[in-house]
Amino acid sequence: MDAIRSTAYLKKIRNNSLFSDINDESLLELLAIANPCDWPERTCILQTDQELRKFYIITIGVVKAYDYDSKNDRELILSLLTENDALNVCSLISEGSTSLYYETLTPTEVLYIPLNKMQEWTSKNPLFFKQILAYVLKKMEHLEDIVSDICLKDTSTRLAKLLLHYTNKSTNKIETIDGFTHNQLAGLIGTTRAVLNRHLQEFKEEGILDIKRKHLEIIDYPLLHKKASPLNM
Repeated sequence: MDAIRSTAYLKKIRNNSLFSDINDESLLELLAIANPCDWPERTCILQTDQELRKFYIITIGVVKAYDYDSKNDRELILSLLTENDALNVCSLISEGSTSLYYETLTPTEVLYIPLNKMQEWTSKNPLFFKQILAYVLKKMEHLEDIVSDICLKDTSTRLAKLLLHYTNKSTNKIETIDGFTHNQLAGLIGTTRAVLNRHLQEFKEEGILDIKRKHLEIIDYPLLHKKASPLNM
């Protein structure tokens, strides 16, 4: 990447917690070996050996990581990756491939760095390795929560928790997942579209949500919070 573009991306990278302990000089060295790439909406990614030999930093967009059961035509979305998230982290730490699928849900921009160059840069900046390990642990804790919820909580509770997780507490507005299809929302809580629709209608009738096409608006935040409480199980 040339110097002008590196300077433009420096602010974005500086605001990424993965690089909070890295000085500007080292960040510029990283950007010098990075390249921007645009992925259209609904693009399946990380499917080829060439793609898996790169480390990615999301600067714009939303990517879903999911597992898919072709026999029953159902998917379980395990994570939504957004701005400042990283892709192909495990390949940076150790060799191996993933069994998950990845797809862009919105037009997405990433910075990618060849893995060998990223590993060389990481060896010169060990503070980044500490941050990336903390990042991986946080993602693992999120996966543990998903598994626990699917096994122990009913779908109504899981839906309430999902909506709370993506609600901006200062505005009570649902972010990131607002505008998702009902199939996508169902995939986020490990259920079917029919079951999700039933609970959405229940929430609407109880005055918790207003539903307009694919957009959801929280009307009663305290009641939604009560729905998400384990005491309601």
